[in-house]
Amino acid sequence: MSTLDFGGRIKTLRLSKSMTQEQLAQRLRVSPQAVSKWENGVTLPDIQLLPELSILLGTSIDALFSMTDDKRMERIDNMLWDQRFLSREEFETEERFLKDKCLEPDAQARATLLLAELYCKRAREYRELASPLARKAIGLLPEYDKAAHTALFEAEGGVFPDWNDINHHRTIEFYKDFIARHPGQRRAYLWLLDLLIDDGRCPEARKYLEKMNRLGESYHSDLYLGMILEKEGKPEEAAACWERMTQKDPDNWQSWFARADRLAKRCAYPEAIALYEKALALSPRPRFTDPVNAIAQLYEIQGQYEKAIEFYQKEIEIVREDWNETQGEAIDEPLRNIARLKEKTAESRPLACSSSPGRRALPF
Repeated sequence: MSTLDFGGRIKTLRLSKSMTQEQLAQRLRVSPQAVSKWENGVTLPDIQLLPELSILLGTSIDALFSMTDDKRMERIDNMLWDQRFLSREEFETEERFLKDKCLEPDAQARATLLLAELYCKRAREYRELASPLARKAIGLLPEYDKAAHTALFEAEGGVFPDWNDINHHRTIEFYKDFIARHPGQRRAYLWLLDLLIDDGRCPEARKYLEKMNRLGESYHSDLYLGMILEKEGKPEEAAACWERMTQKDPDNWQSWFARADRLAKRCAYPEAIALYEKALALSPRPRFTDPVNAIAQLYEIQGQYEKAIEFYQKEIEIVREDWNETQGEAIDEPLRNIARLKEKTAESRPLACSSSPGRRALPF
């Protein structure tokens, strides 16, 4: 097969037959969205469709379905990003493939990462399924509230008070050992610093921050120094560090975004929103959606649902304009948020009064 992946092959053959996605979908009795997902490498057609699909496209199943291992791993990567849920067949098929590739020296590194991401996605899927059930259980079984609340916290990432449940000493030891063997891997220091600071191990965090700075300073230097100072109970000194961070690197959107994050965690919402907007304005294309997503969440926290909806819509615009994505989870998630907030907005509006049953309500 050429460098075109399976989805590209379908698209090329479809266009050679002068068929639109809608026409092909109609002939196969599937949705146009399904065809689009095939062509974008997000999903594969059901195996039962392959004979009819190959006939419609004027090729054989073998010629249609030939795919290199690299292309298949690329498709798995796209699937993990674009799909909210994987079917059991999709999960088990790709799990088997990746396990086999993990045994091959040339494919081992990429396959191992993708297999880890596949398991993480399945864990997130089950947490998402657990969340509404745990919420329902809290209402149905108030006398057993501890177990129900624990389930909800595990599903939605709640904060557990027990130190033995929330400290990160095992992961910290892993990163310490990794850095000892790979002292030039800057990103490993960032993950370690996050864990040490979260656990309140500030003296150790300072030690590893100094080691990281020897590799070359960046906005992370002031960012993490400020985080350490804040954890030590020195908020004014921390704020000065973060201000210095953006002064040193005023054109770096990531430094403004990081400073906005710190303000958001302090509940300084208007100030955080202003800095997220600054980060968005400085972002090179293709822009990441993190700033607008953060702004939408901050407006939602404040009960300003219309403004939150506006920025979730902006998130969709960026995905479409900058990343040329028209469907998938990057679009579907903000759409779900918009629908949820519209429902909350409707519920929060006062009901109009009527003078008699069956008569149209009139607002006063």
